[in-house]
Amino acid sequence: MARILALTSRVPWPATEGHQLRSWHVLAALAARHRVTLLSCLRGDDRADAGDPLRERLAGFEAPPIAAEHSHGALAGALARSLFAREPFVVAKYASAAMRARVAQRIADADVVHVDMLPLLSCVPEDARVPIVLNAHNVEHRLLQQRAAVERHAAARAFLRLQVPLLRRYEIEACRNAAAVLACSEADGATLRALAPLTPVHVVPNGVDLDSHQPLPPTQPKQLVFVGQMGWFPNREGVEWFLAKVFPRILAHHPDCRFTLVGKTGGLVVPAAVAHATDVVGFVPDVRPPVHNAAVYVVPLLSGSGTRLKVLEAMALGKAIVTTTIGSEGIALRDGENALFADDAQAFATAVGRLLDAPADVARLGAGARRLAEERYGWDAIGRTLLGIYDDVLARSA
Repeated sequence: MARILALTSRVPWPATEGHQLRSWHVLAALAARHRVTLLSCLRGDDRADAGDPLRERLAGFEAPPIAAEHSHGALAGALARSLFAREPFVVAKYASAAMRARVAQRIADADVVHVDMLPLLSCVPEDARVPIVLNAHNVEHRLLQQRAAVERHAAARAFLRLQVPLLRRYEIEACRNAAAVLACSEADGATLRALAPLTPVHVVPNGVDLDSHQPLPPTQPKQLVFVGQMGWFPNREGVEWFLAKVFPRILAHHPDCRFTLVGKTGGLVVPAAVAHATDVVGFVPDVRPPVHNAAVYVVPLLSGSGTRLKVLEAMALGKAIVTTTIGSEGIALRDGENALFADDAQAFATAVGRLLDAPADVARLGAGARRLAEERYGWDAIGRTLLGIYDDVLARSA
């Protein structure tokens, strides 16, 4: 049994977002065999005191606050360091003195440090003599580059473009200094291997709890659904595109169709032309009922990396999925077999319309998606892969 010091960018429970879900299941797998101490940055909406099965398995837990989340002055300081000290803004934001102090206190008793997000490496002492495993939820500089390319405000676009090379250099150094990197998809893995050719990069895909996500027939045959918080840029970009460009085309041929958006709304404005057919329900503690109700699960994402846990959940729930290519990146869905793919507005609308007219295809694609989830994306099998990687890291550092 090894001693693992784990760092996460937020408290991983209750796990309601994709980032939290991956963190939760990775930590649960590690805690099943090893002694895990967790240090989580405390964000404004975190519930560190909430009861959770994972917390009961941990050897220790602390949640020091992120100053930039709780103080405008600290946030301004992070921005200044980024502009004048050439430090990536996201790294400066998470450069918590409280977290650094906790890591410094505990690292001497650790056999390995699990860093759950790239910027948290700034909290690990530079002279640390224990191996570091970096869990890469995304290729962060590539994701930032995608966001900069579509940012509409000139000042924000200029700032983001300045950030891309800073973050790329930081990501390269981090990957080269790590004992191992965990990527979410083969595409991310290939990119990260190119950044750090001598570092072992392992693909540990996202997964889904198959037991708690069981299929049910849709109750609303003309309903579409998307699950995702609008504070995450790729989600917001994709939903805005869907509402502006795709949904009007669907309504032109299926005026009784409705679209349900589940997740924190972040001030999203629904266009007037489709507002009558759009239900924005916001955050719900359990997304399964609204997903079960819908006939079609849409994934209209235009950017991002990693793999989408909410797509995996939709697969396990047996939903017929219409997705862009990037929306299902890293997931082995096949067009026409267990999902429909479409990358422009007209093709996406046509694919959705085809399913609204064909309940048998809805059932067939949903069954295929569930079958794929069972074959490849159960967290138990993924956890065993993860433990094998840790065995290798620990053996090399012994």
